Amino acid sequence: MKVLIDVNVFIDVLTRRMNWAGSLQVLQTVRAVPQIEGWASTLTVPLLYFFRLRVFPESQARIDALTAVREFHLVPLTQEVLVKAAASTLPDFEDNIQLASAEAVGAEYVITRNTKDFQPSPLSVLTPEAWLALESVTTMRRDLIQSATKDDKE
Repeated sequence: MKVLIDVNVFIDVLTRRMNWAGSLQVLQTVRAVPQIEGWASTLTVPLLYFFRLRVFPESQARIDALTAVREFHLVPLTQEVLVKAAASTLPDFEDNIQLASAEAVGAEYVITRNTKDFQPSPLSVLTPEAWLALESVTTMRRDLIQSATKDDKE
């Protein structure tokens, strides 16, 4: 399963804003479950950097931005992605870049706090909590926990 994580999910965790626990579970699940391939737009890194720079020194902002996307594949910000995003009729250019990035890598899901700005979408666009509630994700998480428990007993 391929998923693209929108920048706002990373921001949830970095700032511990409302519902951040669901976003943290998404990031942990994507990092831990081998059957899930996690992606983020390359645009996410500078957005996180500038977001963190408002509050933290430059060196810390860099570290935080890079640490946040650790173990995620980054979708190259190509001319094709930008042209597709610019041609979209959806209202937010940054969201359009996220969506075009997801399409470029064949992601099945976009996980975001802002589902309304992605509609209509050719991909499934879900909140962190809705994605975690999917039966396939619940099963993978349960299997991972059972495997870890089994390993601990051995």
